[in-house]
Amino acid sequence: MPTLLPGSSASATPHTDARRLHRPRWTHPRAVTGAALVAVCMLLGGLLVTNVAKTTEVWAVSADVRAGEPVRPGDLERVDVRLDPVASGAYLDEPDADSLSERLSGAAWARDLAAGELVPVAAVAGETVVSGVEVPLQVTGTAMPADLGPGHRVDVWVAAEQPSAGTRSEAARRVIDDVAVVAVHGDGSAFGEGSVRSVVVLVEDERGEVLPRALAALAGGSATLVRRMGPSA
Repeated sequence: MPTLLPGSSASATPHTDARRLHRPRWTHPRAVTGAALVAVCMLLGGLLVTNVAKTTEVWAVSADVRAGEPVRPGDLERVDVRLDPVASGAYLDEPDADSLSERLSGAAWARDLAAGELVPVAAVAGETVVSGVEVPLQVTGTAMPADLGPGHRVDVWVAAEQPSAGTRSEAARRVIDDVAVVAVHGDGSAFGEGSVRSVVVLVEDERGEVLPRALAALAGGSATLVRRMGPSA
């Protein structure tokens, strides 16, 4: 008959063996499933935060621009925005100023944009071949828009000089239609509203019919420039 050691019990061995046969809690199917769900949630949360924080660099206008004006790279600035891949492709996203200047060489705005607005690719008209003759016009400050500048398109109207007593004044008439402004010289505010400024317009007259009549009318009257709004036809 086996001898029991002091402090020991014959019933201790079965209980000890039973505990050794129990499956550890961390390997229980429910525990494994719960840990997997937590890991998946953490992974998805991390991906969501990364996508929300991800931005795209595109170009925006730093000042208001108008349709018909030439596109100047200096009027654009780089901004970070959150756009999905499909939407980002609709905006100018040239990587640097050099590539932007190359792309915009000779381009004009196809529509008006407000300062801070992102530049859609569709808002930039492609390069066009410019031909014609440059015609200088002497215009008073009150006979043209105060902010007229290169790239704007205008109609040229001529009003006859003040008629002499007893004669009827002739109605103003349009002598040149829809031409681009090449340059505006002089400061309209330097000598008041009555100051004369030189405005150079580009006239396309392949047949040589428009320019002779326009110059004849301008010789006997004063010019008024009416700016056209929106893209040229």
